[in-house]
Amino acid sequence: MEIYGLDGVIYADNRHDLRIRIAEGYDGFAQESYKLDERKPPYNDPFVFFAAVINKKLTLKPYDLSSLENNMLVMEILDAAIQSAKTKTTVEFKE
Repeated sequence: MEIYGLDGVIYADNRHDLRIRIAEGYDGFAQESYKLDERKPPYNDPFVFFAAVINKKLTLKPYDLSSLENNMLVMEILDAAIQSAKTKTTVEFKE
């Protein structure tokens, strides 16, 4: 995964290696590298995590990154993007 910002980039090369590059001038950059520890089960495997939620061994807080509420909000945003692209208009959200 790569995340681009105004002043730098974050690279997740894999689940253990993370690099952060901060721009320095026009074409220079400073880079820091991090080695991430393995996550503890069930957080280390998306399928084991999903099974833990389904089997009620793990309870997610509302709007947790993997919660139903958060995923429904993401779907609403994606649907609005599709609608906006099709109609070439701004799509506003209902509160």
